[in-house]
Amino acid sequence: MTPGGEPVHVHLKSRHSQVPVLWEDLVRETPPLNPDTPLERAEYVAVDIETTGNTPFLVLEIGAERFDLRRSLSLFDTLVDCRAPINSYARRRHLIHREMLVGAPEFADARRAFLGFARGTVLVEHSHDAFDTYLIGRGLKEPLDHPIVDTSALARMVLDLPAGQTPGLARVVEELGIDANPAHAALGDAQATAAVFRELMKRARERFGWSTLADVLAVLVRPEIDRSALEGARRPPPQRPGPAAGPPAAGGAAAAPASPSARRRRRRRLSRDRSQDSGPQPPGPA
Repeated sequence: MTPGGEPVHVHLKSRHSQVPVLWEDLVRETPPLNPDTPLERAEYVAVDIETTGNTPFLVLEIGAERFDLRRSLSLFDTLVDCRAPINSYARRRHLIHREMLVGAPEFADARRAFLGFARGTVLVEHSHDAFDTYLIGRGLKEPLDHPIVDTSALARMVLDLPAGQTPGLARVVEELGIDANPAHAALGDAQATAAVFRELMKRARERFGWSTLADVLAVLVRPEIDRSALEGARRPPPQRPGPAAGPPAAGGAAAAPASPSARRRRRRRLSRDRSQDSGPQPPGPA
C-alpha cells in the first residue's frame, strides 16, 4: 500500500514471460504478529534472491511464496532491471541474461510490491548470513520489521548437523525427502525453502514442543554480520594524492615541491582544461 492507503500497481515480469504483467497488492486481513502468535496461525513468506554476482550484489530476481503450515497461499515472481554487469559465473548458475530484463521493474518498484506481498508475515530464507533479507532491506529508511527465520540454521538443529556446517538448500531437500528441485531460480528456490520450512517445523514441534513464534525466535538468533566491506564497495575509491591533484585542503599537510618539469606539465594541463571548459579540478588530499 502507498502511504495514502492506495493499492500498489507494479508491472512484474518473470523469467518465463515475454511481457510485464500488472500485479496489484491485495490487502490481506491478517492479525498482527507478536511473540505469542501460535505457529499454526502465523503466515510466512519464503524469499529467494538472484543477483549480479558482483559487489555490491544488485538484485536481478525476487521469488517468494506466501504460505502457512498447511498450504501455499500465493506466489510472487519478478525479474529486476538493475542495468549493471552480470558476473559470468553467476549468469551460468541462474541463467539470467541482460535481454531478459527488458521491461522488468526497477528494484525500488519490485521491492515495494514485494513488501506489500509480505506484509504481516514471518520472512523465511535459506541464507545463513541473512544475505537475501539484507538485500531486500538495504537502503530502506527503517529496517525490515518482520521476524526472520533461516532454514539452514533450523535444519542444523532439527537434523543434528555439525555446528559449523551450513547445509545447502539442495542437501536439506534431499535429507528431508521433499519433492522439490532448487536450481538457482528465485521462485523455485523460494518454493523449495517453503517446503523445507514446513517439514522442519513439523519435526521441530514434535521434538521440541514449539508452539509460538517466541519458541522459534529464542533459539534461532540472527547473526551479526559485518557488511562494511560490501557497503564500501558502493562508494567511489578515494583519490590518490599527487603533484597534479591540486593544492591541499585547508588544514592539510603540504605536498613536497614539484620538479620544474612537473610544474610545466601541470601548467599545460590546466591551460588545456580551461580551454575545454571542463569545470573545476578535483580537490587535493585532505
